[in-house]
Amino acid sequence: MATLAQLNAFITYLENQANVRTINGTVYGEPYIWGGQHTHLTPSNYQSVINNMESDTWDRIYAKQYCKRLFDAGETDLYGYDCSGLGMYFWLNLEHEYPGDKTADGMMHSCTLYPDAPKRGWWVFRCNSNGRAYHIGYMVDNTHTVEAEGRSTGVIKKVYKKSLWHKWGIPKILKEVIPAPGDPGHTWVHFMSNYIWAPGGNYFFPPH
Repeated sequence: MATLAQLNAFITYLENQANVRTINGTVYGEPYIWGGQHTHLTPSNYQSVINNMESDTWDRIYAKQYCKRLFDAGETDLYGYDCSGLGMYFWLNLEHEYPGDKTADGMMHSCTLYPDAPKRGWWVFRCNSNGRAYHIGYMVDNTHTVEAEGRSTGVIKKVYKKSLWHKWGIPKILKEVIPAPGDPGHTWVHFMSNYIWAPGGNYFFPPH
């Protein structure tokens, strides 16, 4: 079971992936690449890597254009993700909280879903007509998601809009540190640049 420190680290990681460089007033995150899970890209290899990982001609073009824009602005190393790879790189490769890789649908089935509005730490999903999740985003606060959105936009932080998502819930690995809807005995407290889940209506701060 994951800890609050891991949740805070995950959200910091997401924020970092969504903020690589600002170009002409626009914030650019890491690139989107199908199957990407912290896939290393450089000015010399990105075209061949994208050719190998993307099958559609236009997907290749958009992904290459996105990377080239960042390399032309001075970046020397980028890391590609798809929507599930953005989360699984952290929880599988870095934190070892899962025994194997998961798709967006697999990640949805690793959550307890609720009808209530999603909050910080929840995962949100887009689903097809059969209810299968094909895209995932991550709530980094109560009003914003970070997601690996697409080849033209990369990893991006956006205002959460309910109309764009179909299902949402709390990852089961985080059930001990994210308050479930209807739990009046816990609340999020922002303290010393971190969020603390305070039980019983009292604020318990760790030693520092």
